[in-house]
Amino acid sequence: MLSIVHSISWCINVTEDKHLRLTAFLFLLLVIITTPAAADTKVRPTVVVDYQIEPAAFMPGDTGTITIFLKNMATGEIYVKEDDETFDMNAYIVSASLIGTNEIEVTDKGYSNIGLIGPGDTLNLTFNIKAKKEASNGVHFLNFELIGGSDMYDLNYKIPVKVDSKDLTFTASKLPSTMINEVSNVTVDVLNTRQNDLFDVIVTPHGNNLNFTPSEFFIGTMPSGNRSTATFTLNTMGSEQGAKKIIFNISYLNGDNLHFSSKNTTIINVIKRPALLLTAIEVKNVGNIYTITGEINNIGTTDLKSVIISVIRSDGIETIQPNANYFIGTLESDDFSSFELSAGITSDNIKEIPVLIEFRDTDNTYTTIKDSIYLEQTKVNDSGSGKNMSPIIMTTALFVVIGIVGVIGYSWKKRRPKSLETESQYGALHVRHDH
Repeated sequence: MLSIVHSISWCINVTEDKHLRLTAFLFLLLVIITTPAAADTKVRPTVVVDYQIEPAAFMPGDTGTITIFLKNMATGEIYVKEDDETFDMNAYIVSASLIGTNEIEVTDKGYSNIGLIGPGDTLNLTFNIKAKKEASNGVHFLNFELIGGSDMYDLNYKIPVKVDSKDLTFTASKLPSTMINEVSNVTVDVLNTRQNDLFDVIVTPHGNNLNFTPSEFFIGTMPSGNRSTATFTLNTMGSEQGAKKIIFNISYLNGDNLHFSSKNTTIINVIKRPALLLTAIEVKNVGNIYTITGEINNIGTTDLKSVIISVIRSDGIETIQPNANYFIGTLESDDFSSFELSAGITSDNIKEIPVLIEFRDTDNTYTTIKDSIYLEQTKVNDSGSGKNMSPIIMTTALFVVIGIVGVIGYSWKKRRPKSLETESQYGALHVRHDH
């Protein structure tokens, strides 16, 4: 105050301009009138403390922040006069520090020479902290110390920091223990059992000789206590038979700390059998033109789209229109459809006709299966001549005919009239008598 007065007085003395001297004099007078005496001024602000912790619950080894909010609850003018006393409503802060514990480390030195907080103003102080790897579960209290300036009071405040070592919980909600060579939908559930929200949760499946679509599933934010479901398409078409181990890795952020959960392992058993099965196959031929009819069955667990079965052209096998390809379309799980194909055989060495089955799964992934139609086991000649009949069948038919003739003859004998039988006997006696 005195320095201000001396400066203005000096300006008055050295300034020759009357107008400037008058202006300086009036300003000096205003300062003297409006500025209370230091001896009569007391500091009386009210400072409240609030805080925010990120993350809300630490895992052992995590780092995070504590932001402390200091607010001067005084309102109105900086200087307030009551009963001939003048009060300074500024909050004078000399220093602020946060004291850690044996398990929670404060990595900042604190703040010094902070200054003042005006009426209604807020000051934010941020401290970096770290939960040590050996930190135990529970609540750990850190001590916040604030030193006030002038005659302002000091402040001590306890800030609770939570430590929670719980990981995410994993459940394979829809994943069969045994599968065939097929395309199927599988789902896994992820549960956040922690006390705080988690962010950027991603589920990534891994399996030897197994194909997952998508390669990873983004869940995002998981509030505390919430369950989320990740859905994948599992393709085992090219998998070898046997037990397969599947690992579902889960990554997530706890605050800014990246964590991985890789203990989520399950086993499936793959059986070497395609999901599309050909049955009721019948092959007929006229010369070297063969007609194949049958049924294609979806024994898998998911619906298949754009199903097409075709004759594979190769040495000695020609495709014949209009049935070189047969479009089936959508084939639902546990359903079947009939088909008809035509092929031309140009070699006597052909024992089977290869066919190609094409389809798309629920994710539009294109997949193929190769199969064969064996001619020797299914061939039926349209001529119907007896020379193609099996000897066993012919012998059996002969015995059936003989049996039928015997039954008819026996039945006819049982039905002869008694008069004929008597006459026959009389004739025989008469002959004996004449003799």
